[in-house]
Amino acid sequence: TLSSGDKSNYYFDGKMLEMSSAGSALIGQVIFDRIKDKDIDAIGGLEIGAIPLTTAAVYTYHKNGRSMEGFVVRQEAKTHGTKKIIEGQLRPGSKVVILDDVVTKGTSVLKAIDAVRKVECQPVLVLALMDRLQGAEQLLKGQGIPYQSIYTIRDFARDPAVVK
Repeated sequence: TLSSGDKSNYYFDGKMLEMSSAGSALIGQVIFDRIKDKDIDAIGGLEIGAIPLTTAAVYTYHKNGRSMEGFVVRQEAKTHGTKKIIEGQLRPGSKVVILDDVVTKGTSVLKAIDAVRKVECQPVLVLALMDRLQGAEQLLKGQGIPYQSIYTIRDFARDPAVVK
């Protein structure tokens, strides 16, 4: 069962890769290589999928002698303390890249896009680690936001019939 509630015959557990030292280093480098030439101020996305990706990417920026802000969008605003929905130092007018580990239809990514737009930031790219090829790209095109994935389900499916 996916986060959307849909059923699938396959599951991509990105957390296994994201939470290993080697995997995190590789992910950080791949994200850095994809976005290092973009005019952006911050990178991040919806909890929980974007947290390890964001951490790996901002660390890789630092390792390469560059500064980059990271942020995370909560599923719901905190009910105590600051009551924030976005953690990190996003400033109005910031250009941001939205990260996600696995996208299906893109509805989770839209939550992050809506949240950053509410604080007057501009999403300039959505970058996913893996796309299940079930509508996210079309949804984001409809929002006028460029989209890329590092991998698609086609890169992992053993049975081509699984991927239509």
